[in-house]
Amino acid sequence: MFEGPRMKLVYAAIAILWVAIVVHLASTRKGPEDFVVTVSQSQVQAFARERLGAMQARSFAERLELCAIIFEDSEGKLQSSEVRPGDEATCDLEYFDAPGMAPLASIHTHGAFDEDYDSEVPSVIDLEGDVADQMDGYVATPGGRLWRVDWERERVVLVCGAGCLAQDPAYRACPDDTVAASYSGAELAARSRRPVLEC
Repeated sequence: MFEGPRMKLVYAAIAILWVAIVVHLASTRKGPEDFVVTVSQSQVQAFARERLGAMQARSFAERLELCAIIFEDSEGKLQSSEVRPGDEATCDLEYFDAPGMAPLASIHTHGAFDEDYDSEVPSVIDLEGDVADQMDGYVATPGGRLWRVDWERERVVLVCGAGCLAQDPAYRACPDDTVAASYSGAELAARSRRPVLEC
């Protein structure tokens, strides 16, 4: 065992080593403010389409919304957070902004087909949530539509129509329901106030 002056030297060496490790980690760690996004919006959209396509079957079977966050990691690769289940008409996302991860878009399904819900378009809440978070969103519908929530333009835009993603086997198209190519918040609100169509 070390005693007296030798013990003080050992403690001093350990302290110096500890300070060196802490300084090294602090100087090399990439914080969110240092992160430069390298992927394009079209890459994010393609990734969102792939992930939502994979989520549709579970969403239909369990009759609930599923949601996640798409992010770019420190290696420049697109990833998604763990898929979180919601309920029949909502899904609360768990947002994060951790070092080495840049959140880029929210994604969620609209659950199973239900004639009592206008689930073939994003809701006003979908649009308002992404605008508030200043992040695009992507929504998959029971009819297999894919929508982009463009938070900067404050509009939802149809990426691809019915059947471009997996459709709920129970889905029935309504001939009297015209789905536009895009909607503003006011247009979504007006659509939500109309009587439920009987098809």
